[in-house]
Amino acid sequence: MTTDTRRSGGAAALKGSWEALHAEALALSRQGNDEALARYGRLIDRLAALPQARRAAQDQRLQSILDQSVLGLQSHYARRNRLDEMAAVDEGVFEILSDDAKSLWRENQARAYWWQGRRQEAAEIIRTESEDLPFDVELRWLLFSILLDDGKIDDADGVRRSLLTELQSLFRAQGLSESLVEDVDAQMLVKERLAGGSETNQISVQFGLLHFLRSCVDLEKQRWQDAADAFGMAARVSDAYSDLWHLIYRPLALNSQGRLAQRALNREDSPVSQGFWRGLSGFYAGDRQGAATEWRRVTQIPLEEVTLSSVGDWILAHYYLHAVQAPHPPEGDSAAAPETVNADVGEDQDGSNVSDEVRQGLHVALNLLGQQETRRDPLVLGLAALGWGMNGHKEHLHRNLRHAVELLRASLQDNKLSVFNWYFFRDLLSTEVFAEVESYFHVPKHLQGELDGE
Repeated sequence: MTTDTRRSGGAAALKGSWEALHAEALALSRQGNDEALARYGRLIDRLAALPQARRAAQDQRLQSILDQSVLGLQSHYARRNRLDEMAAVDEGVFEILSDDAKSLWRENQARAYWWQGRRQEAAEIIRTESEDLPFDVELRWLLFSILLDDGKIDDADGVRRSLLTELQSLFRAQGLSESLVEDVDAQMLVKERLAGGSETNQISVQFGLLHFLRSCVDLEKQRWQDAADAFGMAARVSDAYSDLWHLIYRPLALNSQGRLAQRALNREDSPVSQGFWRGLSGFYAGDRQGAATEWRRVTQIPLEEVTLSSVGDWILAHYYLHAVQAPHPPEGDSAAAPETVNADVGEDQDGSNVSDEVRQGLHVALNLLGQQETRRDPLVLGLAALGWGMNGHKEHLHRNLRHAVELLRASLQDNKLSVFNWYFFRDLLSTEVFAEVESYFHVPKHLQGELDGE
């Protein structure tokens, strides 16, 4: 898979053109308007009825629109959580899609099955798709994730072992023992030998993925030191992981492995992320005063010095600082509503009973959403929802969370907010309010049986 036709774009289309009709359907879908289904349906019917030669003309112009329309229809069904329809296929239409679109459609079908709990069927689809694409990182990660979610840790580790087998042939070609495939020094030697070649970066990514998958398996088995060591090897051998230390320090901190998390945090470039997660690690260790000190330092960093990748941690530092400085209001009480017409946009607020920390964090989250006119970030929506919830505005809390999950589904990323968010909402909302919204999040594995009543 080299082309994701869901994300293809183009210049402004002439009114009444195929491009314009597709743009109208896409715009309706992004607005959450189910009229998009009818628009996509008409486009697909008309384009499918054209001769193949006409669709292929002008560098596959109409074929591309057909592909985008079919995948757009699937995306909208995902947004609405209509998973049976998301996974259903018109065989006649499917057969005339491009190979790239067919592959993406099957991948999305697997996601629909996964979200329905039909994990075995989902895994089989991805296994079939990946047979001819052994080095496709997305497919390998998707299969690994489905198996982990199904509790099949050994099978998930089999995905890693199959990659190891693929890489052994590369080592043999370099005259190296295949037993050295997981040795970082040997991997660095192979990279040096291949330096300048077209495959150098891909091989580097595969070496990193090999160690990262091991790290994930070790996390699942609560082998914390092994997980940290494996991620360190991934970061050393591959630039794809060298700037992603949050992939290890976040789960370590959330699982009260403060010492190991601190070591990984030393590699984090952002002082905002360093401060927030050091504070959270201390908070979970019972050091509320030390946590408050870390979070206060973060809140004193000017917003203009905060990178987009760390602004979420900046907002969270404000929320958590409020939590450790002031008691929760009595049940049923809430702060005065910020003066905003629409809870989903970045209009200013002036709730006199809202703490300065929460007001400032929520203000930034809403402003970010206001700047994202066409594609809002589900994670920022989640942060806005949390701010509203801390202030007792449950309607805005639910509205923003529903919208966030809809956007995750529509982009075919996930059907719930990440497990990291579960911790933040649990920590900062009252037990009663958190119980109302917990279904929007993935739940930590070690708690799933308990919550299911097992």
